[in-house]
Amino acid sequence: MDATMPASADAIAVAQRYFDGWNRRDPAAVLSTMAPNGTYADPTTGGPLSGEAFNGYMKGLFSAFPDVSFEIASIGVAAPDLVAAQWVMRGTNTGS
Repeated sequence: MDATMPASADAIAVAQRYFDGWNRRDPAAVLSTMAPNGTYADPTTGGPLSGEAFNGYMKGLFSAFPDVSFEIASIGVAAPDLVAAQWVMRGTNTGS
């Protein structure tokens, strides 16, 4: 972390890079924002995913929604090293 950047600004920058990776449809970029043991879960995943399982999930989502995009509606630091964001996902479902 840059010594001149507050920790909260760094955490928000990581969250922004996370959403930027989704918007570029770049699983490697999304994964690079996560801690080594970090996981992802949403109502469709059936539980937490990490590494290659999360990579495969993203590729499936990008296949089903080739124009998917995420817009951050609001973002802020909720606690040290914890960012909360409200976002809107848009996309055309062309797959299963």
